[in-house]
Amino acid sequence: MILHAIKNRRSVREYKSKLVSDKDILEIIKAAQFAPSARHNMAVEFIVIKEQKTKEAICEIINANRQFKTNQDYVKNVPVLLIPVTDKNKTEMPIQDLSVASENIFLQAAALGLGTVWKNIWPEIEEEMKKLLGLPINFTLINIIPIGYPQEKIEPHSDKDFSQKKIHYEKW
Repeated sequence: MILHAIKNRRSVREYKSKLVSDKDILEIIKAAQFAPSARHNMAVEFIVIKEQKTKEAICEIINANRQFKTNQDYVKNVPVLLIPVTDKNKTEMPIQDLSVASENIFLQAAALGLGTVWKNIWPEIEEEMKKLLGLPINFTLINIIPIGYPQEKIEPHSDKDFSQKKIHYEKW
């Protein structure tokens, strides 16, 4: 049941050092590739980062950004970083395509017992990230998704988190 994965998907910033299997990574990417895309362009591609040196370089770029009040060291302390990217020449809706693919990543990871979090890539650091990752100029990225086993059990959402007051029929 998809609602089970939705309830269990929570933001995780502390991970065990346990490796994530290549099989699980491929299952997560498969779910992301099945995400809807504008005009079914299927232009989203994925960069898988496992090397510590690369994770540290990414973390350094993120921590140097003045947008954050706290350091983002969990980015270098997670087993895998998954970065969805897309060719802006192949889609009219790059942000939407990347966002929907990211949501599928979150849900499939949760279904596999893995934790994730959306780590935003601010426009101020996009070019530096693209250079580090060797992305062609026509590609863009909006986030990095750390993936790993949560350090602690995180409570799922419950029905008390649901509010019918936020539902409007026909008009506001």
